[in-house]
Amino acid sequence: MKELVFAPDAFPLEVEETGTTYAMNAILKAQAWANASRLPSLADDSGIEVEALQWRPGVRSARAVEGSDDVRNRWLLDQMRGRSDRLAYFVAAVALAVPDGWTLVCEGACRGRLGECGAGENGFGYDPLFIPDGYGVTMAELSSALKNRISHRARAVSVLLEILAEK
Repeated sequence: MKELVFAPDAFPLEVEETGTTYAMNAILKAQAWANASRLPSLADDSGIEVEALQWRPGVRSARAVEGSDDVRNRWLLDQMRGRSDRLAYFVAAVALAVPDGWTLVCEGACRGRLGECGAGENGFGYDPLFIPDGYGVTMAELSSALKNRISHRARAVSVLLEILAEK
């Protein structure tokens, strides 16, 4: 039997995301949880990168502006008003840390474009704005099963699992 343990109440730990890359932030969080829990720990960091905005908001995606997901989505749509180049990537780094041992970090990306307005309820963050390549709907309109196969996090975890299977 496989068991996943997640006990945030047992280890109340907030890790400040001070890294300048997704990988650095994922490592900071995974190592902090591994050291606090004495268990192997998995953490991620992710964001959206928009070509027309010189790849911003990037690693600061969740902190691009103060407020809710809706506030950040309105901000991003305002930044994109009148722009035709809507190429964007969702990027994620996933880090697995073993207490007092090694840390493995893997990255994944999902290429797409930004829609002109938000759509969908199945998601969070910038999902209602992001239309992955090959699909005519936003991430927030896709089924959870499909999203879990094509997302940036899914791709990062897939690489992590491939590496672990080889070891």
